[in-house]
Amino acid sequence: MKIVFLVHQFFPEYYTGTEKFVYKMSSMVQKVGHSVRVLTYSLYQDSFFDKTMGGILYKDFTYKGVPVTAMRHRKIPENVGVVLGDRSMRAIAEHLLSREKPDVVHVGHPMRVNEFIWASQSLDIPYVLTLTDFWLICPKVNLVNSKGDLCAGPDEGKTCKYTCPEFHADFIADRSRSARDILFGAKKVVSPSRFLGGVLKNAMGALDIMVINHGISYSQIKRNDRKAETGDPLIFCYAGSLNDHKGVHTLIDAFKMIKADHVVLKIFGSGPNPLYVNRLLDMAKRDKRIEFCGVYPEDDVGNILSNVDVAIIPSLVYENYPLVLHEALACNTPVIASNIGGMAEKIQDGINGFSFRVGDAESLKAIMERIISGPEILNDLKINIKSSMVPAVEQEAYAYHRIYCEIGQREDPGRSNTMIEKS
Repeated sequence: MKIVFLVHQFFPEYYTGTEKFVYKMSSMVQKVGHSVRVLTYSLYQDSFFDKTMGGILYKDFTYKGVPVTAMRHRKIPENVGVVLGDRSMRAIAEHLLSREKPDVVHVGHPMRVNEFIWASQSLDIPYVLTLTDFWLICPKVNLVNSKGDLCAGPDEGKTCKYTCPEFHADFIADRSRSARDILFGAKKVVSPSRFLGGVLKNAMGALDIMVINHGISYSQIKRNDRKAETGDPLIFCYAGSLNDHKGVHTLIDAFKMIKADHVVLKIFGSGPNPLYVNRLLDMAKRDKRIEFCGVYPEDDVGNILSNVDVAIIPSLVYENYPLVLHEALACNTPVIASNIGGMAEKIQDGINGFSFRVGDAESLKAIMERIISGPEILNDLKINIKSSMVPAVEQEAYAYHRIYCEIGQREDPGRSNTMIEKS
């Protein structure tokens, strides 16, 4: 079979959770004999591209064995990140889909590339759509309104009218209708978490959503065998992108309030906003216990998480299925996470980690101080973590392989997979 993946951005230009998901799925399904290509949007300079069609620049290349076509408008529209339909991309969409002749299109994220979905419908190509955030029901992506407050959902656009007034009511109404057409036009809609699936169901009504958990590459995982005793040095860790919605400033605020001198906070990652990154550096510059460790290669995640005592995920938004949370648990490393979204779905407070009130540095500090005063509790958490199972990426890929065979009308390769459940 030929599978075409659609995603709003991709390696090597971008390398966060959704891009990792698309890369893992495309490379894994190649191993079972499928042909693949990733179609993605890129913000590279004009000189990177070697082909053009109308006002669209594009280039074919290969990333670690995965064929990729990157494209962008010659002049990027201001609304490219919010619209659900862009007729200026229809010609390139139909051209590339006709060239590739996919049996199935897999939508990893529809931002910037959603015209390919409309073209797939016109060309009668079946597609599966994986939800990785709230973008289809929230043009601001993370269900955070214009005041920076968390939003319960659009309520068919009624909420947006009052909490995000920069978006015109007619635009929201049209966008909501388009999102509904895209979702109900998919042969399968998949969510990695029950939480995200539930939010979309609440917004869309009778939409049928299947849950397939993201899997972990266990070849990159190393077991955390650290034993904690009172008075031992403790290492807290953040590993991820340095974006303001990730809440790293909340973590630094909390850590700076701790007086103990036998603790370290290691921060791994980089961010696209220099102002925010510089803010973090400025916050930490007088505290020698805080270390900025830079970007880490993906295959080093096991080395990092197996050599710290606690991983902290202080996100301010409804994370769907944070991969680093599951990588930490797979490494047998306890997690402290915000008490919302997919994080709250996976962290059982006091069992495999701790939850704190989102955005509340005092709440986070209290948990960290509890661990510092009695670090033996980490040993108990690790025993509990060992009894839980984090799925493998091979299981995730097999679940999608079955979907491709089903909607591409190929022979079903086997019995139902235990990773698939209804939300």
